[in-house]
Amino acid sequence: MKTLKQLMLLTLLCVATQSFGQGQLTSSDDVTPQYLKNIFENAYVDVLDVKDTFIKIKDNQTMYLDIDPKKRYISINSVYTVKEGAKKDEILEVFNTVNKEVIMIKCYYNETAHTVSFYYYFWIDNGFSDKTFVSAVKLFQSGVTLALSKDPNKTVF
Repeated sequence: MKTLKQLMLLTLLCVATQSFGQGQLTSSDDVTPQYLKNIFENAYVDVLDVKDTFIKIKDNQTMYLDIDPKKRYISINSVYTVKEGAKKDEILEVFNTVNKEVIMIKCYYNETAHTVSFYYYFWIDNGFSDKTFVSAVKLFQSGVTLALSKDPNKTVF
């Protein structure tokens, strides 16, 4: 009888831990710009713009969150203007360093707009929690800060 009570108590403890520890998972089907807006307003992050397929937010940096049309991922990106007079070979050298050393993000150079975009793809196709997504956005900001530091002579950024 004592063993049965202990087993029931252990089962109850496991269920309670499972319920409170993970948080609610959101299906990728439920992801909309309005849903993302609510996540970031609840996290005290400024929401600057909401469109049909993306939102624009500002925390430490301004970021765009684009929802994949097939709802497999949300791309998180930031755009920076490259310094006037920066040479293409200098730009590409810094970008190669960033793409090799800052594993989480990738950077792309838009030669016509003279901008660089930093990207991270947050996969949502099997569900995600709001907390995990906000954490990923915060980590992305740290990655961008690290990427910007890969230009020690400040020739590009």
